[in-house]
Amino acid sequence: RRPGGFGVNGDKNTRGKSREDRIAILSIGTRLHDSLISASDIEDANPTVGVTVADARFMKPLDEDLIRSLVDDHSILITIEEGSVGGFGDHVLHFLAKDGLLDDGNLKFRPMNLPDELFEAATQHEQYEMAKLNHPYITELLQGLLKKNMKVPVLEEQTAEA
Repeated sequence: RRPGGFGVNGDKNTRGKSREDRIAILSIGTRLHDSLISASDIEDANPTVGVTVADARFMKPLDEDLIRSLVDDHSILITIEEGSVGGFGDHVLHFLAKDGLLDDGNLKFRPMNLPDELFEAATQHEQYEMAKLNHPYITELLQGLLKKNMKVPVLEEQTAEA
């Protein structure tokens, strides 16, 4: 899924014109549907932001070309999985570091995964809710990262004329 949002004539994409207005969600496993819902929520709330959702499909070998492409085109990248610490998100982060994709400081990366704690027996949906891996939590994380992308205007010092 690539960012939506076409101009009045339907011929011009009005979302994510700059890299700073683009978010990528790299999903593996069953969190893809919730990622798509969150992408729509973010785009509905922010008309200039474009969200790309990519399905990693497999953990090894990593699709390094896909990850490089996402990093080149987006200022925010999150991974989402139903694995724990040390899983897919950590493999992606390791690749980003080894490939030098974090060196310029222009990428915000966050992994979303199961916390390292015991969950009581519950339905799958309830367990994802307890783990904060459902779409409201994905949306909340993205909104927080977008707020950190906002530019604060710098007021110029005015000099008094003599």
